[in-house]
Amino acid sequence: MTNLQLPARMLAWKASTNVVRMEEVPIGDPRRTVQGFVPDNKFNAPAPKLVFDDPYEEEEDRLNKVTKYWKVCDQERLMRESRYRELRGAEEAAASRKRSEDAAKKLKEAQEKEEEKEKGKEKEAGPSGSAKGKAKEVLKTPKKTTPKKSKCDVRLESKEEEEPEGSEERPACIYCVQKKIKCEPLDGRKVCAACHKRKVKCEFFDKTAWTVMDGSEKIAEAVRDLTKLERRRTAGLLEKSWYDLDICALNLEQMVDRDLMEADGKVLTLLDMKSRGVEILADVEKRVMANRSSIVASYTCQGTPPDFRLEPFRSESSLASSTVGKRFHAGFTLSTFVDCCGRRVGGLVGDSGRLVEGICACSHSI
Repeated sequence: MTNLQLPARMLAWKASTNVVRMEEVPIGDPRRTVQGFVPDNKFNAPAPKLVFDDPYEEEEDRLNKVTKYWKVCDQERLMRESRYRELRGAEEAAASRKRSEDAAKKLKEAQEKEEEKEKGKEKEAGPSGSAKGKAKEVLKTPKKTTPKKSKCDVRLESKEEEEPEGSEERPACIYCVQKKIKCEPLDGRKVCAACHKRKVKCEFFDKTAWTVMDGSEKIAEAVRDLTKLERRRTAGLLEKSWYDLDICALNLEQMVDRDLMEADGKVLTLLDMKSRGVEILADVEKRVMANRSSIVASYTCQGTPPDFRLEPFRSESSLASSTVGKRFHAGFTLSTFVDCCGRRVGGLVGDSGRLVEGICACSHSI
C-alpha cells in the first residue's frame, strides 16, 4: 500500500481529520452482487446504471459493470487509508517530539532555578562564613540497599573460602610415585611417612617432569579410547558382512525357487497336454525333462552355481554360535564351521553333511 500513486486531491489533505474514510465492504456482502447492488455514499465516482428491463443488456454486462465499480471503489479506499495512516503517523511523531522538547525545557528550567538558589545561599553566608571556599554541593544519589545475609550464608561463604586454601595438596615425592603409594606428609615435618621410615629426605619432580608425566597419561588414555573405537568399528564391519551374507543367501534361495518353479511349471504343462491327448514331439519332451534335471542337479550336492562365493569371516566376535545354518529347497545348507586354520568360515553343506564349496578365512577355496 505504500507504493500506491496518490492523486493530487489526496496529497492536498494536510491533516488526518481531512481524510474522508470509507467503509470496507466484504466480498460476501450482498451490495457487491447485481441484484442487491448499493453504491457507496462516500465514493464520488458515478455509480453504474443497471437496467433490468432492457432486452439488449445481458446479465454478464451488468455483472461486469458492478465488478468494475467495486474494483475502483476498493482502490479508492486503499489510497485513502494509506494517506490517513501516513498523516496519522506524522502527527503522532510530531506530538511525541513536542512532548520530549517540553520535558527537556522543564528540566532545564528546574536546573536553572536550583543554580539560582545555590548562588543565593552563598551570598547569604558571606566571606567569613563557613561556606567560604567550599565546592558546590553535589546531588547525592540514593544508596542501593543490599539484603542482609543470614548467618547460614555467612558460614557457607567462609567454608568456601577455607576450602581452596586447604585444597592445595602437596605434590607426591619421587619415592611414593615410583612405589605407587599415597604420599602422606607428617605434621610439623618436611618429609612424608614413607621417606621418614626410610630416614631419607623427600625428593620431588620439577614442573617439567610433572608436565611430561601428565602428558604421557593423557596420550595413553587417548590411545585406549582409539583402541576401543577401532574394536567397535571392526565389530560393525563384521556385523555388516554377516548381514551381506544373509542377503546373499536369501537371494540364492529366491533364485532357486524361481528356477524350480519355472521348470516344474513346464513339466506340469507337458503332462497336462499329454493327458488331454495332445501329441508332443519326443525331442520337446526330452528337452523339457533334461532342462529340469539340469536345474535340479546344479543346486544339489553334485554342483553349485559358478558365481556363488561366500565372504570370509575375519573374526569370531561377530558369530553368535559355532554353527549357523539356513536351509534351502535344493538340498543344501549355508553353514559356518572351523577350518584348517582354526578360524570360522562359511560354505555350502549338502544333505550328506559333506562340504560342497566354501572359502577359508585365509582366502583359500575349500
